[in-house]
Amino acid sequence: MISNRRLVNVPRIRQSELAAKFAWLSSVHENEKREDVQILSVSVFDHWLSREDSCKLLENVSAEEQARRDGLLRGFCQKIISNTEVLSFAMRGRLKNRPVFRTFKSKSLLENYCMPKGGKSLRHRHFHVVLPELGCAFYESWDDTYHFFFASPGIENAARDWAMQSGVYLLD
Repeated sequence: MISNRRLVNVPRIRQSELAAKFAWLSSVHENEKREDVQILSVSVFDHWLSREDSCKLLENVSAEEQARRDGLLRGFCQKIISNTEVLSFAMRGRLKNRPVFRTFKSKSLLENYCMPKGGKSLRHRHFHVVLPELGCAFYESWDDTYHFFFASPGIENAARDWAMQSGVYLLD
């Protein structure tokens, strides 16, 4: 029988190590603010959008402009994928507060997930992954902006380099 699973759970010992490393992940996943977790955002825009900017830049976007934005963000995700390990995760348990970390069965599956609107490939509204080597979670957002969440420094320099190479901007 051929399995059509796209993800495979990481080994039990590694699950425990990752759960300890990302003890704050369930709070972030539930949009709870934590003082020990910092956020670094990546956007196609060079500034945070005001209400007026949002209306002007996010509504009625032409297909060409959206394709341009998606291409920039896809390029940024490609930099991440080619430079560090990327794992998916799902929240499990009765309270949905226990992360289960999973690896993609192929690079193409990972690339199809970690891109604009790629979360739909796993029936998620937006993609969300962790980068274990850098100790951060990476979330897609709805407004052409992605977010790194981290409790200890390590992602800033890599994200800055990837952003410069991809033509996107870092927003603090």
